Amino acid sequence: MQALSVPTRINPWRLAAESGRLEGRLALAALPRLATLNRADGEVMIALTGGVDEHGASFLEGLLSTEIELECQRCLGPLRLPLTVEVLLGVVRSEAQAERLPERYDPLLVADAEVMVADLVEDELLLALPPIPRHVDLRDCQANGYGASDELAPGTPLRQPFAVLASLLPDLKRST
Repeated sequence: MQALSVPTRINPWRLAAESGRLEGRLALAALPRLATLNRADGEVMIALTGGVDEHGASFLEGLLSTEIELECQRCLGPLRLPLTVEVLLGVVRSEAQAERLPERYDPLLVADAEVMVADLVEDELLLALPPIPRHVDLRDCQANGYGASDELAPGTPLRQPFAVLASLLPDLKRST
């Protein structure tokens, strides 16, 4: 079964009021802020449902799923990162409404009637990225050459970059 591409814009108020669904795929290339970090081609699978809760709050909930490739900050090698993001957004028109949302919702401030689907998806994916992407298993970093040059041959003295400061200490004591 082939998933459909998603529309460019949606009206989250209408989607919530009609308990509508938004399903489909969006190319990662359509997300420019994420593209500056991501090295892989691919798509984001989108499955969102709108609704109105028992308190009258409009919401969007669902999943975003993709796999991106970042640069490991330990070894600087490629890091494949699967992302599955659970989305639960309360649709609001103002900051004051956002403050009154139940805690389970993240606010989605909608000034106009419509939002760009790519912007919404990109924001959620960027928020899900780790602050310092790196391989979980150190062996993956070692496969990229990390740590190989750090090993010293037996009998090699350790480099002590601040040893020269110790020689300045006696001069400092004499001048006081």
